Amino acid sequence: MKKITSLIDILSARAEKSPERVIYRFLEYKNGKWEMQNITMRSLYHKSLEIAYALRKKGLRPGDRAVIFSMQDYGTTYAILGCMMAGVTFTVIPPPLDEGKIARFISVLKSCQPKALISNYALEQESGVSLTGRLIREAFTSVIRLKRIYTDRLTPYKRKDVIVDATENRLVYLQYTSGSTSAPRGVRVTWKALMKNLEQCQACYDFNHGTLGTWVPFFHNLGLVVTICMPICTTDACAYFLSTMQFLENPKLWVKMLHDFNLTLTVGPGSAFDACTRIFTPEEAAKYPLTQVTHFMNGSEFISAKTVEKFSRMFRLSPNAMAPGYGLAENVCLATFASQDYRTLKLDYEAYQKNCAVLVTEEKEGEQVKEIVSVGAPVKDLNLVIANPKTKKPYPDLHIGEIFISGDSVANGYWGNLKENANFRVRLEGYDRNFYKTGDLGFLYEGHLYITGRIKEMLIINGHNIFPSDLQALIIQKVPALATTAFGFFSTNDGDKEHVIAVVESTPEEDFQKRVGQINAAVSERFGFSFYDIIFVPRSAIPRTDNGKLQMLKARDLYQQGKLQLLHSSHAYRTGSAETTIIDKSIDKADEILLQVKSVFEKVLNIEQYNLTDSFLELGGDSLMGFELVSKIEERFHVKLDLREVLLDSSVSGVANYVRQVLTGGKGTSKAVNLEQECHLDPAISPSGAYETAPQDCRNILLTGATGFLGAQLIRAILTQYPKEGLHLYCLVRADSEEAGLERLIKNMEHYECWKEEYRGFLHPVIGDLSTEKFGLSDEQWQELAQTIEVIYHNGALLNFIFPYEFLKETNVHGTVETLRLACAGQPKYYHYVSSYSVYDTPNNKGKRVYENDPLNTARGFSLAYSETKWVSEKLVGIAQKRGLHTVIYRPGDITGASNGIWEMDDMVSRMIVGTIQMQAIPRTSYCMHMTPVDFVADAICCISRKPEAMDQAFNLVNPAPVPVKKAVSYIRAHGYPVRYISFGAWKSKLKQATASENALTLLACLFESGTDANPGVLRHFIGKDTIYDCTKANVLLNQSGISCPPVDEKLFGAYLNYFKKNGWI
Repeated sequence: MKKITSLIDILSARAEKSPERVIYRFLEYKNGKWEMQNITMRSLYHKSLEIAYALRKKGLRPGDRAVIFSMQDYGTTYAILGCMMAGVTFTVIPPPLDEGKIARFISVLKSCQPKALISNYALEQESGVSLTGRLIREAFTSVIRLKRIYTDRLTPYKRKDVIVDATENRLVYLQYTSGSTSAPRGVRVTWKALMKNLEQCQACYDFNHGTLGTWVPFFHNLGLVVTICMPICTTDACAYFLSTMQFLENPKLWVKMLHDFNLTLTVGPGSAFDACTRIFTPEEAAKYPLTQVTHFMNGSEFISAKTVEKFSRMFRLSPNAMAPGYGLAENVCLATFASQDYRTLKLDYEAYQKNCAVLVTEEKEGEQVKEIVSVGAPVKDLNLVIANPKTKKPYPDLHIGEIFISGDSVANGYWGNLKENANFRVRLEGYDRNFYKTGDLGFLYEGHLYITGRIKEMLIINGHNIFPSDLQALIIQKVPALATTAFGFFSTNDGDKEHVIAVVESTPEEDFQKRVGQINAAVSERFGFSFYDIIFVPRSAIPRTDNGKLQMLKARDLYQQGKLQLLHSSHAYRTGSAETTIIDKSIDKADEILLQVKSVFEKVLNIEQYNLTDSFLELGGDSLMGFELVSKIEERFHVKLDLREVLLDSSVSGVANYVRQVLTGGKGTSKAVNLEQECHLDPAISPSGAYETAPQDCRNILLTGATGFLGAQLIRAILTQYPKEGLHLYCLVRADSEEAGLERLIKNMEHYECWKEEYRGFLHPVIGDLSTEKFGLSDEQWQELAQTIEVIYHNGALLNFIFPYEFLKETNVHGTVETLRLACAGQPKYYHYVSSYSVYDTPNNKGKRVYENDPLNTARGFSLAYSETKWVSEKLVGIAQKRGLHTVIYRPGDITGASNGIWEMDDMVSRMIVGTIQMQAIPRTSYCMHMTPVDFVADAICCISRKPEAMDQAFNLVNPAPVPVKKAVSYIRAHGYPVRYISFGAWKSKLKQATASENALTLLACLFESGTDANPGVLRHFIGKDTIYDCTKANVLLNQSGISCPPVDEKLFGAYLNYFKKNGWI
């Protein structure tokens, strides 16, 4: 195979010649100033070598695949170049932080079957990336086999023997063009194609001495090729990276970065330029002239001449600074580019609607004219032809047709044997080479390309590609009533912005607004946008081919011409005027805040008629428009708002309530859940028949949460305290097979140093998922389990201090329901529920002694959603008990490390201790921590559970010797860690300024925002302010058992600190 000079060869040469040259600068704007981290050619080269070495050490060979989480940090650049060195085919995707990104991750896993996952450990922890839940359920085999490599935990390595020679056809990476859940398409990018496109980029613009400023994510081909790879090819270029999240939170920082660092080149989609024209006032824009920027690369989506003109005027751009381009992953990145040659054409609008390009004279104006922006000339050596998509006959200038491209930069197909690969082997009349059929429409004029639309099925929304098939699958899943309905999608543009329309066949009796809300809610959650218009038409009104296939282009034409027969249009409904509207009827005219927020919504979204409870996304907003909304509300009310808080309830009512709280000195909170209404248990969950075996004689046990911290100790306690004869411990575990499940159980116990080989014969993995109906088991498996099990220990739960109730409910509450369902199926089972002392975490218990059988009557005032799920679950267990099920509830205090010192830093107390040592400061307080060792909790639960007198009771398992903070500080100081006392306000301020790598508590910082010295808020969750937890009943049943809760004295506390130090946490 023919060798090629690769990007790695260039990197090696540059690192040797100019090792101290700064190639990347990673920026963060904090406390009113820029913070910068510089990456030199030497460090880039050496760190990339370390990635290549880590890949080899993990067993990956050339041609194997790896996934890189785009953390928008320097580590991502190391990972990309390290994979190139090792010959490992990589794909860069966003970390799975929401439904859309989870779907993308799963699709990529199933598509390319990677062997490794590369990310930054500290950033992964900080951002909340988790490979659990849905990922485990839907792609368990792929996830569990991934070898993890962390860019911030590398072994030094400087030898070049890990570098694999580059050949023309060696696959470098896969660029997935969609967040697809059904048929992902990974473009195969070879060394030949990549190096050719980099050569083409360099021919378009002299990158050698430029300074590039960008926020475009690295998983986008523009971010990967232009912002990471291109600077390496240059002699002196430098790229400045603003994190994508900072940009989305405050797009103004993009302009500030360009101005403050005097940058000359930037890239962004049309929507970003449009957002800047709307969020900057003329006075603000005047402070940031961008006259030094020579190229504003503008692509990925529709380019508006109006937006270009307005942006250029506001920021004093030179006439040709705007540089539109046309790019696609199938050509690596750039295909056309207008470098210092900005052009527009005015076309006859009526002819344009009929897909004809007719130039008009200057006399024609207004609605008769369509102004269209050139996306430049084809890049060097790329053959671009406009042709008839059916006959493949090329068209002359000013004739709209499909765009076909050919050249060395064009990819050789998609990963896998997809039928779409035929699009890479299309022959045009008069040419003896293969072309790629882009599916995009346009025309050529005087050597420049003008894009008019697309005939391919893909929709481009906010610069991201989305396939209609994915939208359709999602809507059918979330709105089952539409499963047998014909519906489709198309896009239009109004001269300023591209809009996506959904068309649904229906009957006049349909509840249109209900369906609109359901569709937009589903789409906004998964894909981050909502439809500009959802139109309902009569049955069979969508044009079809002879074989019944929907013709969405014809539907679009009819829609634009006003000839599509409509039953309902969501856009017309929202924007239509009426004497009294739905929203007007629900407004209290005295509520000036609500009226002001309403007016801002209407200005930003250009709507008039909607519901007060409709979310911003459901009404057509997106993340950039969300920032505009926040900016305008801040300007109107002279307050500072948190976009994250706004998005918790982004309806008019929700935002108005948040503004009201801020104006009165409070903070926003997530939507309140009526916990009493959550306490409903399916009537079918009720025991039938009598118990035949006493608790102490049961031998067939089911344990949930077996692979957790407490779960490992519960296995140990059960297998130690129960008689061994006939004993079978079934453990619910997520795994690909029973063998893999058993391995997980053993490794977990080995990690906590409580495994004995003699346990193996008693363990029986049950492969299932707590959050799914019947654990995801077949009816046969469920019935077999129901007939076998005699006792259930329900310990499984998702512990998280940040997530809202609705998120935790799926596992914590639904899991309780399903275990109760099993307990009542067949012979009734003894049911043991591991709750938490946080069920007492309500203001009404302040200053009281709480007893074990006290009824939990108060559902308001919880500090944490986790506590709410435990409260609801206890209520459900109580309902089952009243129906005849024998139940026992256990409420441990804050579960801390075992007597051997092993303690995972997943809870608030451990993070508080570690964070205190890292900050060297702690709030001045007299509070106590109820530190309850995990092995005691497990032993106590097992001992009590086997006693008949424990049935239908609740037990507090809280350390009777709480640790005052003052004593904890003395223990910490005794081990050589300096800690000083400061005010709660000063402590919060220091915590807020710390990064996740600097302080373990940073991840939970938002929980302390509402705390004061007098009322610390969530702090009472783990310090039990003025609350005494009575454990009399538990102590009676543990009497003479030899089981008692040990005090967390200096020796045990020291064991915890030693374990934290051993793991590098302190």
